[in-house]
Amino acid sequence: MRRLAVSQIACRLAGLCALVVLLDLCLLAGTTFGQQILRFEAEDITEPKDAWQVNRSSDDKWNLWSTDKDAEKKWSGGVVLRSPLVLKDRANAEEGAPPLHSRVPQIPPGKYYLTLGGVGRPIAVSFDGDSWRKIEGTGNLGLIEVGQEGFQLWVDDRFASTTNPGACYYDYLEFTPLPDPNRKPKLDSPAGKRVEEPLGRGLVALPKEGGAIYVGWRLLKQDPGDVAFHVYRKTGSQPPIRLTKEPIAKTTDFVDMAPPAGTPAEYSVAPVSGGKEGPRSESAAAEPSAKAKNYFSIKLDGDHTFQKCGIADLNGDGVYDYVIKQPNANIDPYEKYWSRSPDTYKIEAYLADGTFLWRYDLGWAIERGIWYSPILVYDLDGDGRAEVCLKAGQGDPRDADGRVTSGPEYLVVLDGMTGKERARADWPNRADFPSYNYASRNQMAVAYLDGKTPSLVVVRGTYNVIQVRAHEYRDGRLREQWRWNDAEEGRGYRGQGAHSMHAADIDGDGRDEIFLGSAVLDDNGVGLWSTGLGHPDHHYVGDIDPSRPGLEVFYGIESRRANNGCCLVDAATGEILWGLDRPTRHIHSAGMCADIDASLPGIECYASDTDAEKKSNLRWLFDAKGRILRDDLDWGFGPRTVFWDADLQRELLRGRRIVKYPSGETVGQIEGSVVGFADVVGDWREELITTVAGELRIYTTTHPAEDRRVCLMQDPLYRIDVCIQAMGYTQCPMTTTCFAAE
Repeated sequence: MRRLAVSQIACRLAGLCALVVLLDLCLLAGTTFGQQILRFEAEDITEPKDAWQVNRSSDDKWNLWSTDKDAEKKWSGGVVLRSPLVLKDRANAEEGAPPLHSRVPQIPPGKYYLTLGGVGRPIAVSFDGDSWRKIEGTGNLGLIEVGQEGFQLWVDDRFASTTNPGACYYDYLEFTPLPDPNRKPKLDSPAGKRVEEPLGRGLVALPKEGGAIYVGWRLLKQDPGDVAFHVYRKTGSQPPIRLTKEPIAKTTDFVDMAPPAGTPAEYSVAPVSGGKEGPRSESAAAEPSAKAKNYFSIKLDGDHTFQKCGIADLNGDGVYDYVIKQPNANIDPYEKYWSRSPDTYKIEAYLADGTFLWRYDLGWAIERGIWYSPILVYDLDGDGRAEVCLKAGQGDPRDADGRVTSGPEYLVVLDGMTGKERARADWPNRADFPSYNYASRNQMAVAYLDGKTPSLVVVRGTYNVIQVRAHEYRDGRLREQWRWNDAEEGRGYRGQGAHSMHAADIDGDGRDEIFLGSAVLDDNGVGLWSTGLGHPDHHYVGDIDPSRPGLEVFYGIESRRANNGCCLVDAATGEILWGLDRPTRHIHSAGMCADIDASLPGIECYASDTDAEKKSNLRWLFDAKGRILRDDLDWGFGPRTVFWDADLQRELLRGRRIVKYPSGETVGQIEGSVVGFADVVGDWREELITTVAGELRIYTTTHPAEDRRVCLMQDPLYRIDVCIQAMGYTQCPMTTTCFAAE
């Protein structure tokens, strides 16, 4: 901001600067994709002039304040309109200082993101001089359209801060032109239809209490609507026998109450449609036992634990395999948390039958923390076999203290079966970031940007600068499709990144949009919308309020907020549907977004604020309409949830217990640290992936089901949510529909 002498201010007050030259006086605060950002100082465009005094405070006028010491180092910059003290809300606009009317008649017509500078404490704004709304914490006024008559805005000092009462401030209006949303072309797809991974029946067979065997399998979306299933059991060298008199149509599970005692058995299922029985599925073996067992495991090639797990089919047999990043240890780039990496991360691949395939050492160029080392496992080229994608460096570029601040960085694609490198591309440059901490935040996601083929989306940055690149992997090569950075859209997109990502079709065109956090990119790499609320610690995309069309987003905002620290947003437009109407300090960690209460419509949302020591202190459980259901729960920063028993609600993971809400009844138990949540085997209910020293465990329910539904991994939104669990902070996956509302 410029610092003006008092004599210059007086000249303006005397009317010596004509309004018609305002465009020449506006400051160029930056550029947006080749377009100027226009800023107008409040005192230049505002009337009445007698509504303020120069460098003088009073109870009934604004102060045009220019004597702030070292103002050029502060937000005030040296010239700002400051109101009288506002210790409580005023009854009307006439109390306190007079309302101010700002007019910008010469601004070119068009759409702009509008920012009111100087906002900290609440200030009242109006677009018509009659209806007022309170703006607090941020001056982001959203997207506006300016016509031939120009723009006008009223501001007033009628609202008080609930936490720190005092004067409010009005510094400038900044207009960021909306860039052309068609400036980047839509992507073409070489595929005739959407590329999807082929899945088998995912058969699972586990012992229940008393020697019974639980058998579960997948319903696939390509199955005919009338499909039912016969269940077969094979013992030793005997031919399979059918266990079902009539094919099962209500569920996709079965309990064998009388398996041969002490004899291993193999189970399979056969679909029946139109009165005809199809071929039997792959088999699943079970060891009859008097002791129940609700998991199966893969022995690791060592006694280590693991931090992340990618789930995909590596060899094309329709069965999910597992790629882990080990050990289960993390270093954060923030200077108060950072420490020197004692060793390197290793990536390991295992087939579902336990076969160890390969190990890839990320080396010293990748420090041992989540944000340095994103990985994804997905079939990018549509050949039915998944690739492993990761961030890699070269050699040992560590500084003397152990930080990596130089050296080449790459996006690398590995062959899923061999671990051999197939392709690489440059990672977004660290030099464009203001510090090591900010440059060290890296993420990846998969998105169907053309509606049919998967793209690999790479992101660097969360808290200020954000850079994004989209790549296609085809014929063994990576090809960049587009790139984006926050400067293209203006300050409303800066610092809006999260600790996770999502990809979902939110506008109904069949192509995925990309959720960076509080901002969303359209499929062609241009900004679609931004709430401007700042960095969210968690955000969940799904059918949260089924009474509304489309999807919603539940946010927990880390940045200090006067309101809307927890809020629900329309996924297609960014409109805030409801929000917490009280100040928040730092909404932290994973929160929760799941249908846990059958008595309430829609999905429940949970978040927790922090105290000065970053401990959970205030907690809220909301219904889908934003009503606070409870504020007395001891769930800390959020419980994880899982579809486990027979109903359509998710259960809570509390320590090693799986419990129902609100009764607290225990319906399952696990061991180890939970790394992933996904529907990888059996019917539509979910599995828990846990890490135990030297072992990967897949816990699955053996509760008999009450209904059936298509495998959740065939829901595009859910599948991508599972995919991104291999990087960033883990969030439980969401679904495109709320099951209880169907």
